[in-house]
Amino acid sequence: MNKFRNLPALITLLAGFITSVIMIVHRYSLVNFMWVLIAVMAGFYICGVLIRFALNKVVQNKEEKENTTEAEEQEQKEGQESVEE
Repeated sequence: MNKFRNLPALITLLAGFITSVIMIVHRYSLVNFMWVLIAVMAGFYICGVLIRFALNKVVQNKEEKENTTEAEEQEQKEGQESVEE
């Protein structure tokens, strides 16, 4: 399940970009800038990993449900064919 493998990186980079722009506009000192940026990027990376995990679970459950539905339909068709014979 690698459908959402780039999601944490995209979320982290977007959050870092927005944070950087805001802190440049407000003229933060370099030390404060770096600490805030590191904290924001770490936090949003963790959020991205959790979101990726949740999305992968949803997709996996949906695929399993589709597979079981298809298997049940196949069994019903086979059962009907054997009854007709």
